[in-house]
Amino acid sequence: MTYRLSDKQLSELVCIISIPKIIETFPDYSPSTRTIYRRLALHGIKDFKKVRADFSRQLLLAAPPHLSDKDAQALIDKKLQRHLEGMIASIENEAKEYEERFQE
Repeated sequence: MTYRLSDKQLSELVCIISIPKIIETFPDYSPSTRTIYRRLALHGIKDFKKVRADFSRQLLLAAPPHLSDKDAQALIDKKLQRHLEGMIASIENEAKEYEERFQE
């Protein structure tokens, strides 16, 4: 058995990066592009650019009011990059544990 990204992981990743980027980042764990679209559509996620734009807008609105939009966007970008790096590490660890468990 090989590890595959869960619907929850895909839903979270699509808020940060595009589907082609998800597949590029996780080539061994990603289902096909069509499968990703289908699985996310089951959860009501169909307009991926809008999802990312809405997510970014919500983060921008939640930024401290004393920051300019440019500074707030820079802070958000930095935090999203850190979050993405954490997700990548977590997914890779989870995949490694999964492979070790089911390799026997």
